[in-house]
Amino acid sequence: MDTNAVIAYREGIPEVCNLIDSADAIILPVTVIGELLYGALNSTKQKNNEKFVHQFAGYSLVMPIDEPVAACYAKVRLDLKRHGNPIPENDIWIAAACLVLGIPLVSRDDHFRCVFGLRVISWGNSA
Repeated sequence: MDTNAVIAYREGIPEVCNLIDSADAIILPVTVIGELLYGALNSTKQKNNEKFVHQFAGYSLVMPIDEPVAACYAKVRLDLKRHGNPIPENDIWIAAACLVLGIPLVSRDDHFRCVFGLRVISWGNSA
C-alpha cells in the first residue's frame, strides 16, 4: 500500500475500499507509516488522524526496511538515475519493499511505473 491508497481508503473511495477489504493481507511498508504519521501531525485533526494510522497499521503486516530492502533500494535508485526517471526518495523505499516481497503496490502515482519489475494497481484517474 502506498500512502495515497491508505488515504483513499480513509476517505471511503469505493475502488480502494474494495481492493483493501478483499485482500488476503495488507502489507504496509514502514516508510508509508512514517508519511502517514507526518501527515497526521501536520493536520488540524492530529489525534484522530494519528489514531487512524495506528489502527490501520495494526490491521496490516508492517514491512520493515532491512538489508534486502536496502540492497533493492540501491539498485532501483541507480536504475532510475541511469534512465533519467527520478522519483521521490520515499517512493523508492516503498517500491523496494514491494519488489523484495514480490507483491504489487496499490498507488495512484504514475512515476512508480518507471520502476522495472514493480506491479502497480491503481484506481480512477491516475495522479
